[in-house]
Amino acid sequence: MSERILVMGDIHGNVKALDQCLDRCGFDIKNDTLIQLGDVCDRHPDTATVVERLTEIPKLITIRGNHDQWLQTWLETEETPVGWAENGGIASIQSYIEAGDEIDRLKHHSFLRDQKDYYIDQKHRLFIHAGYTNPEGPEYEDPSSRCYWDRSLWLDAIQGRLSGQQPDRFRIFEEIYIGHTPTINWQEDTPMQAFNIWNLDTGAGWNGKLTVMDITTKEYWQSDPASELY
Repeated sequence: MSERILVMGDIHGNVKALDQCLDRCGFDIKNDTLIQLGDVCDRHPDTATVVERLTEIPKLITIRGNHDQWLQTWLETEETPVGWAENGGIASIQSYIEAGDEIDRLKHHSFLRDQKDYYIDQKHRLFIHAGYTNPEGPEYEDPSSRCYWDRSLWLDAIQGRLSGQQPDRFRIFEEIYIGHTPTINWQEDTPMQAFNIWNLDTGAGWNGKLTVMDITTKEYWQSDPASELY
């Protein structure tokens, strides 16, 4: 079987959606590559199990999300970062408490520490959680945390689509895949495209769906709505 490259949006502790997406896309754990766009944790109750599932995928490229950075800080220091608790962090903390000794926290910390701020493949496609502001690309962002916090990339894409003008900084990549800003904010629970940007955050952290897409064919598979899973 030939290898596919699949990209997945924000999971947010929703292991039921993760399992459904991997099953529905027929994920071949030996051959397929999965690029996960960040925010594996928070809001839904199964963060520890989500991370455990992802560590079992050999060909995994995992991108750092803003929520992931919070979780990494907590696993490393046991201190609760400012703003985390009220943005879904309590669910992640409870998940690890319930998992107890069944979960190797050091392995999970390593998983989060090794996440990439962004990934550019050989076909010059960019995979990033949120976005970038520098006209030369994310490698020039200072601070690098903009890669997992910035929303202007997608908001500029939406505005540009309305005006018919593509922002220049989009042109340095063949395609750009992002999460972070849920498509349900535009009453859409499927992937949205604006110019060469694909937004794969279809609201699994709220009441929407998790999405996984074949980046070659653009075929995608989705979970049931989170509101029906929890």
